[in-house]
Amino acid sequence: MTPNPLFQLYYWLYHAPQSFLRPSNLDGQREHRTAVVACLLWFWAQFLYLHYWAEQPWPLLESAVEATAVVLIGGFPVLWWATPVSDRWRSLEAVARRWQWRFVFSLLLYIVVAYHLPHGELFRWRRVLSQLIVAEPWWLNLLFFLLGSLAALRVPFLLRDRTTSAPVRWGWVSLAAMYLLLSHSSLISPAFAIYRTEGFILAPIYLVLCGWCAWQHRQSRASSPAAGLQGKDVLLAAVCIFTLYWFSTPYVRFGPFIAVQLFILAVVFGTRLGRQHFGYSFEPRWQDARLLAIMVAVALATLVPLGSLLGFLPFSQFNLAPHVSQVLVYVILFSMRVGIFEEVLFRSGLMVLVRDTLRQWGGDRLDPFSMAWGAILTCALLFGIVHMGNTPGNGVELPVVAYRLIYIALATLASLFYCLMFACTQRLWGGVVLHGLVDALAVVFFGASLVTPF
Repeated sequence: MTPNPLFQLYYWLYHAPQSFLRPSNLDGQREHRTAVVACLLWFWAQFLYLHYWAEQPWPLLESAVEATAVVLIGGFPVLWWATPVSDRWRSLEAVARRWQWRFVFSLLLYIVVAYHLPHGELFRWRRVLSQLIVAEPWWLNLLFFLLGSLAALRVPFLLRDRTTSAPVRWGWVSLAAMYLLLSHSSLISPAFAIYRTEGFILAPIYLVLCGWCAWQHRQSRASSPAAGLQGKDVLLAAVCIFTLYWFSTPYVRFGPFIAVQLFILAVVFGTRLGRQHFGYSFEPRWQDARLLAIMVAVALATLVPLGSLLGFLPFSQFNLAPHVSQVLVYVILFSMRVGIFEEVLFRSGLMVLVRDTLRQWGGDRLDPFSMAWGAILTCALLFGIVHMGNTPGNGVELPVVAYRLIYIALATLASLFYCLMFACTQRLWGGVVLHGLVDALAVVFFGASLVTPF
């Protein structure tokens, strides 16, 4: 008797996502090679994009410097830490301290080299950095930038450290908040053409967040690690993600990945739950390839017709014969730049948090099916909501409100596939590749006005 396909689909949707409730088994046999190969592909794609596909193509030397900085400063630590090398760390504090100073030195080297290149004006941060807080000299603003960045990287570890004295902890917090205030307001800086006040909002929020986080860690018991993420870990993750503002003004291309690195060190490893708990691995497996191919086909067959019917993908923007190298470059960059960033934060972060919360508060009242799908649906919905700030691009005739509502719906639907991929494989690599393929094909073939932050 031939099995009913609908019954098979129902059986798979019922049982497969429940793998997410069990600890992942990471053997790490291919994780080192995956990290190296991914970085080489990332450099190649970033270089080609800047040199050939950017709106204003960059010269050879500037493209090479920027691509090297993006991969080595931004991407390599995220990929390399997802290997057995992190399992051999004896002291997270020592690792974090080395990483902080290594980053500051790398940032200094990158800025000095880029500042003296023949076409250094192509780097978007140069004009803002030159007058970041004071008018002259530029090196003084660079010093402020380095000190503010170092403070932002130190704060999360000081908030969770019980041995650090209050004056030291709040001295670093105050330094980070003061830099945030001055760099995001026109209080002193002449770099802004109009009067800016967002620093007066961001700095108090940051101080309140740090105070709340420090209080939560002080109230918690210093016993063995908990069974899952707790409220204090959520606050610590928020402090880490807040670091995005340090590298938005001045904007550096690898800035978002510094916040991801901070989240990984302070939360993924800082909670001592182990990277298996978070599915923090980019190791590809052949047994996942079939599921990935099915997910790509179903996602595109669902999202493209729906997006076209709703006016999100205008037929006038379709390009069914793009250049092969452009397709490859966009797939790699969307996977590395967008996929890794969002998959780490939303799948290894938010989705794991929802699962742990349901497990802690639901207890025996929730069956495994409800727990797994509760995490999947909650993460997918929140993923869609955070994309509500996007605005229509060229060729899209939808009103802004309608466009944003459709964007939220499509992003939520796409996130369902990413969440399912993560839940069934207990690894990030499938979701990263799926994320990159869906976004890249939507942009290159169907003219989707997605943000391309690379």
